[in-house]
Order: sequence, then structure tokens, then C-alpha cells
Amino acid sequence: MDYVKEDDTVVVRLDPGEQVLDSLATVRDEFDIEHGFLTGIGAVDSVTIGHYDVGDQEYLEEEFTGQFEVTSFLGNIGPDKIHTHIQVGTRDFETLGGHCSGARVSGTFEVVIHLGETPLTHHLDEQTGLDVFDI
Repeated sequence: MDYVKEDDTVVVRLDPGEQVLDSLATVRDEFDIEHGFLTGIGAVDSVTIGHYDVGDQEYLEEEFTGQFEVTSFLGNIGPDKIHTHIQVGTRDFETLGGHCSGARVSGTFEVVIHLGETPLTHHLDEQTGLDVFDI
């Protein structure tokens, strides 16, 4: 992994075999990131995708393996949580997407984190069962 901070932006490049969320946690800790929104693209060979069932208040997750193009990676990063969603394309040009619980880089993975000033901490929302921004 390589990364650089420029003013209010952090640019990250991940290498084959690296875990995306673990790597982003390392960057967060290195720069004491309390508020950021991120975007990314790349390629992964393993991804765990979830969908939240509000009625049951639980994530339904499934792991997929193969060669995937990451067509969209979006989320936020704060002192207590990294929350991301991912969309991946298959060799058959179909897509899978949802909450990203994990992903392993197969080729490269490029992320840009845009920093802000309001800390993105979370609290449990009793109605939905979700950790939401505490603002």
C-alpha cells in the first residue's frame, strides 16, 4: 500500500492481496482521520456484500470469489467506523452490489478520501437498528 496526504485529500493505492477495509483503517489511524468521504475503483478477487433488512434489523451477507472489476466504491470514514458500499462487475458484465464488509485486492485498488471538519461518530438508532451519524 502507498498513500499520500495533500491538504484535505488522501490518495491511496492498494496492492494485490491487501484487504481494503483493513488498509483504510491503517490510513485512518496514521492520519487521525475523523471525517472523510471516500470513492474508489479497482479489482478484487473476493468480496463480502451485505444488504440490511430493516424489519429484522440485521445484515444478510454473502461472500463472492472470482475476478471482479470494482465499478463503484463509496463510503465514509470516521474515528469509530468505516462504512462502505461496493458495486462489482463480473466477466459476464453483470453487477453485484451492497454494503461492503470486506474485499481483497486482485490487481490494484485506488481510493481518494476527501477530509472534512465534522467528526463522523455514530450512535445506535433504535428505530432502524443502524449506527447512524451522531450530528
